[in-house]
Amino acid sequence: MNIEKELARRLMNEGESGNRQVAYNSEISFYEIVASGNSHRLEEGLKMMSETQTLGVLSPDKLRNFKYHTVILTALVSRFCIEAGLEISVAYNLSDIFIELIDAASSVEEVNNIQNELLRTYCRKMSDLAKNRVVSRHIVVAIDYIRSHIQENLTVESIADSLSLNASYLSKLFKQEMGITLSRYIRDQKINVACNMLRHLDESSLTIANYLGFSSQSHFIQVFKKSTGMTPEEYRRKNYHQSWMNGE
Repeated sequence: MNIEKELARRLMNEGESGNRQVAYNSEISFYEIVASGNSHRLEEGLKMMSETQTLGVLSPDKLRNFKYHTVILTALVSRFCIEAGLEISVAYNLSDIFIELIDAASSVEEVNNIQNELLRTYCRKMSDLAKNRVVSRHIVVAIDYIRSHIQENLTVESIADSLSLNASYLSKLFKQEMGITLSRYIRDQKINVACNMLRHLDESSLTIANYLGFSSQSHFIQVFKKSTGMTPEEYRRKNYHQSWMNGE
């Protein structure tokens, strides 16, 4: 097969590039959910995926086609989790285990169950990664709350209220165990999500600011620049589609 000729033919016949861009953005957002360790949002995503998922044709055989897509998903999720701090040996060994299970599966339903289990396993590993850095139950719960409500306008007071704790006590405990203030942790988590979105998606600064619960676009840009030394657009120009796609 002449690869360049076949690519040109397919691009000429491609009538759904817009749909593919939407699908791509959706996939990247889904990987980010797993890498964030947010199990609640993962379950919501799994439910939505089961209702709307459509797969490209990599093989005329339905089972083999699903296996190919699931192996690709495994590799990408593994890379996203490594980027977010998961130990490389853990990520790759998990990937090997699940790919072996996928290869041995004898039905689409079995592959689907394996896919869901691998997503939950990686998500759980990422959640444990954050929890293992702390000691007290209060801080573990506070971190869980922040990850699950990252899209809200989080404050020390709102988090303390949700945990039925005194705000001053929570702030002091968090600084003692995490080495940074609770406000700084909230900001860092939001900026981490924003950086990932800017690297992989085409969303505007306004959309990202709204998504992450900033009071305004200008406030988001101010906080982002203070944290990274760049505006969101400067960061995007320098980092768009970098990292795992270039093997960094």
